[in-house]
Amino acid sequence: MPSNGRTKRFDAEGMKTPGKRPPPGLRGKEIGLWYASQNKRTGRKSEKKEPKVVPLNITGIDPFKIREAVGLFQSMQHECLSTAAETRPLNASHQQRSDLSESSADSISASLGQDGIADDFGELKELVDAVEESLDVSAPSLPGRVPIHSMDSSAEVLCRRPELDQKLLKQLTSQQCSSRYLDMLSGRRKLPVYARRQELLDTIRANQAVVISGATGCGKTTQIPQFILEDEISQGRGSTTRIFVTQPRRISAISVAERVAAERGEEIGQSIGYQVRLEHRFPNRSAGTIMYCTTGILLQMLHSDPLLKVASHIVVDEVHEREFLTDFLLTLLRRIRRARPDLRIILMSATLNADRFSAYFGNCPKLDVPGRLYPVETFFLEDVLRMTNFWLPDSMMAELAKTQSAYLKRRHIDAGLSRSEAKIASRQTNASFVEWIGKQENLSSKAKKILHVVGEDAYPNTDLVVHMIDYVMQSTQDGAILVFVPGIGGIKDTIRGLRQLNPQLYGEYSRRVRIYPLHSQLATSRQRGLFEVPGPGQRKIVVSTNIAETSVTIEDVVHVIDCGRIKVTDYDPACNTYSLAPVLVSKANAAQRRGRAGRVRPGVCYHLFSRYVHENTMDEFLSPEISRMRLEDVILRIKLLKLGSVTSFLADCMDPPSRKRIERSLHFLYELQTLNLREGRLEVTANGEVRSQPSNNDKERMKRDLKEYCISATKDAQAGLVPAEYDRLPDQVLLGDKEPLNALGKQLATLPLDPQCGKLLLLGSIFSCLEPALIVAACLSYRDPFEIPMEQEDQAFRRRIELSGNMFSDHWVFVTAIRKFQQLILSHARRQFCEEYFLRENVIFEILRLMKDYAKLLYEHGYISTPNVLDREANLNKDNFPIFRAVLCGALYPNVLQKNNRPHSKCIGRPSESNSNIHSKSVNCNVYSTEPLWLVYFSKTRMENSSCPTVTDSSIATLRDLMFFGGSLSRCQDGECTLTAGDWISIQADPKVATLLKSLRDQLDHLLFSKFARPTTTSWDPITAEGQLLQTIAQLLTSEPDPHVSNKLSSGARRNGQGPESAADSEQRERDPVNRRRH
Repeated sequence: MPSNGRTKRFDAEGMKTPGKRPPPGLRGKEIGLWYASQNKRTGRKSEKKEPKVVPLNITGIDPFKIREAVGLFQSMQHECLSTAAETRPLNASHQQRSDLSESSADSISASLGQDGIADDFGELKELVDAVEESLDVSAPSLPGRVPIHSMDSSAEVLCRRPELDQKLLKQLTSQQCSSRYLDMLSGRRKLPVYARRQELLDTIRANQAVVISGATGCGKTTQIPQFILEDEISQGRGSTTRIFVTQPRRISAISVAERVAAERGEEIGQSIGYQVRLEHRFPNRSAGTIMYCTTGILLQMLHSDPLLKVASHIVVDEVHEREFLTDFLLTLLRRIRRARPDLRIILMSATLNADRFSAYFGNCPKLDVPGRLYPVETFFLEDVLRMTNFWLPDSMMAELAKTQSAYLKRRHIDAGLSRSEAKIASRQTNASFVEWIGKQENLSSKAKKILHVVGEDAYPNTDLVVHMIDYVMQSTQDGAILVFVPGIGGIKDTIRGLRQLNPQLYGEYSRRVRIYPLHSQLATSRQRGLFEVPGPGQRKIVVSTNIAETSVTIEDVVHVIDCGRIKVTDYDPACNTYSLAPVLVSKANAAQRRGRAGRVRPGVCYHLFSRYVHENTMDEFLSPEISRMRLEDVILRIKLLKLGSVTSFLADCMDPPSRKRIERSLHFLYELQTLNLREGRLEVTANGEVRSQPSNNDKERMKRDLKEYCISATKDAQAGLVPAEYDRLPDQVLLGDKEPLNALGKQLATLPLDPQCGKLLLLGSIFSCLEPALIVAACLSYRDPFEIPMEQEDQAFRRRIELSGNMFSDHWVFVTAIRKFQQLILSHARRQFCEEYFLRENVIFEILRLMKDYAKLLYEHGYISTPNVLDREANLNKDNFPIFRAVLCGALYPNVLQKNNRPHSKCIGRPSESNSNIHSKSVNCNVYSTEPLWLVYFSKTRMENSSCPTVTDSSIATLRDLMFFGGSLSRCQDGECTLTAGDWISIQADPKVATLLKSLRDQLDHLLFSKFARPTTTSWDPITAEGQLLQTIAQLLTSEPDPHVSNKLSSGARRNGQGPESAADSEQRERDPVNRRRH
């Protein structure tokens, strides 16, 4: 039969399969979902990248020293094993007790099943009481070493003590008669929540869980815990009352605790206390107290008190933020509530989806407390276009349509569509929306065209924002103007547009108008006057991100302009990348922004999205953080608390994360070497899928699951039932899902920071480069100390290059900057230094505080001998950059890229990941080399209007760094390759040298995991096996020739790590234009 060049596609049953286009009748989002399901069904895959073959440079490799160090360390291990075998009978009782502890913890976790209840509460209570003394899950510490910061020792299990009840009642009666208490009481009674006091107390007393939603300023955070405390003491139950109030941020926990103590006419540390990360003020009495703490602190308590027996009331505040630790805590509270019928759980928030939270806790009661806001007049996009007569010429209208089409296409691609499919989906139009536009009266045809182009979204450009600010300025006489834009780029564009529109009125030195940018990464020195009310004849304009929704309050705001977009971070497990893109705000966000205008007097809010979008398109709330983030921290906590299967626990969350996110996170923890995998292994395919290679036990379990599935499905089919859970076969067992943590995993789970930053602290202390490790860990886990300068990006980039000292490391830039700041900390020159190098002084002080906190943690765990950041023994290698670079590689692995020999080319990712750009602010954005060049990084993000991920921080690593610290090292016989690092980098080496290096790496792994299991300070004495092994590895790292790296900013090539640049080079660099790469 002749062919017309086209072929029809048929499935296995001979039915014609659908083509590339969706079936008729679908519109807009429905088309996008159809394409996404098609992609998932067909399972698109990309070709796997070929491994890179790299020759090994043998400079500095001494086989005799390596063989000697390995032999000494192996003999030391044999001696330890022999000693342990001889002394094992003496420790049998201790081992039996340890086994009992493990089994007891598992029994408790098992009894708290997926429904959160034991089959019989009495049996559970007896079980907990019987094993309580044998349960020991505290962090390891040296004998006799008392933790500097720990939960209050007086927080024992609550029990009724009549004499204490009477004492607390007497103290309360006396306190309520004091002048300080009465002075504060008059102000408390004016709060809206005070009028509902008795109703709140009655509801809390009668129900185990209560949901309370209250508008901003109603007083719920400060008053409700006090209501409970005073009522319980007055009823003679003070000895069984201990209230914990969780806050998502440490500053909130401290400030609220201090405020409540002041309202009660007492000092902090009497009946009111707080505890945040490594800082606390405990109450001075054992019961009748209120304890404000961060969510993480309460989760830490669960390690030793799985049923929270030390608490009578748990108040979870700011639930609407859906922060991942808060969601994790809610899941735990729901599981233990039936085992603790006396425990009271109160959920509070400013804006809250009360029905969902009530249903999650068994349809518990809901209470709403009104606020004290003044009325706010609200306008939407169609109103704005009507009142301002805003219009665009044809050329700008075409540009707007192009911008909006590209944005919609990007969002469809993020949802899983191909480029061609996203292009089709972005052109679809909702007929009901078009009909709504046609019904708008008193609206010009040009305005209707703008509405049509913008579609079911917010106006994307800042030109309308600028026009609206100027309109408010010209049509009103006073009142501050608060403008919400998506990010730092929107802030810059808005301020630049205002100054171009009217330089005299909106100029930097204007006496009539002061413009303040508000962003978490902008220096506070540039925001002076932000919270001050301007004088007569002056106006204040604040251009802010969503930080001004709840975190920052500007009292004199009367006019709010809401662009309608917010930047949200989302994690894509398929390509292991975070994306930061603007999305449409939720109704809850819009309500918060609107409420900023009515705090001191009636206000006005202008939303730059249509009323149709607000009523028909906009979500009620943004998606919770747990569904948008990586889950390593959550999984570590689940495993440390021995809560059973990770997938089963997360399925019990209010909004369970996707299976692919769980797979990726388990695989990441596997590569971070934190899981105790006895059999099987994990790998990531080229298209981002995590594939488990099951063990024999896993295969048998899968067979049993499949058999049970078939039996159940057959019975239900005979009964005419087809439950949803039988739509597909049981999922393959996730390797790592039920496996316990190893010694490193347990250590990282107890540290209050990202697992990679925690590993950096541990390795830094073991290899005696403590101070730089503390600096980098604090900067990565808290905040970049460098500000984002307005219109001074080139100067800021030059300063970062200067601070790098030719180490080609953004992380070493942090070290240099913090060290220079510390040298000037007692001098007035420190502020000048911060201004010159674009550093944020307040952020650096917080980083210094975190460094002290982390050093105290390492001391408590036993890794260093003193809690001093500059402890001499722990900083023997603090200036040895090759050792620090290797430690950094070990902490950040598997985040590795390869750079080729072109300065502006993309970096090659691992086989399962896409290529990446280097951010223009990085000191490595213009480097290149004729040799293979490796980069390690902490995070990468897909920026707006970019399909390629961007790495914001990076450091050049060497081949030996990757061999000894970058994942597993294995032998292979594929051609001339003799070693493989991390299942990716193939190394060509002499077989005998490869054997020695592999043996040395094995002994290093043994040493590290023995340190993780029993932390001790490091010995560098070459007489000891440990010292000789570490010195041998240090010699190999420091003797490796630095990669020959060139930087397009400089006049020629420089060697990595050779110290400061010369004066001639510096002058040449200042003369040369900065070649910045645009993404």
